[in-house]
Amino acid sequence: MIKGVNRQMIEVTHTGSPYFERAFLVVRAGGQPPTQERLQRQAEKVVEQAGTYAGLRRQTWLRRGKTALFGFFCAGGGAILTWGLERWLG
Repeated sequence: MIKGVNRQMIEVTHTGSPYFERAFLVVRAGGQPPTQERLQRQAEKVVEQAGTYAGLRRQTWLRRGKTALFGFFCAGGGAILTWGLERWLG
């Protein structure tokens, strides 16, 4: 365990990930301090669950989907507006 100036941190050196060499986790202040072994197990569990960049890919696809949907509705609205103006003016 590493102690910072104002915070307590845990360093996980064996992440088991091809992307991350080490992970630093900040321990939340307050409450009953858990045992060292429990902190280490929880830290390893958090790093293991982090896995790869799958979450970032999912967010990218979600953002692209929202952008495509917005574009589709804007194009549809423009087409309807153009059609209405043509009928009204023409």
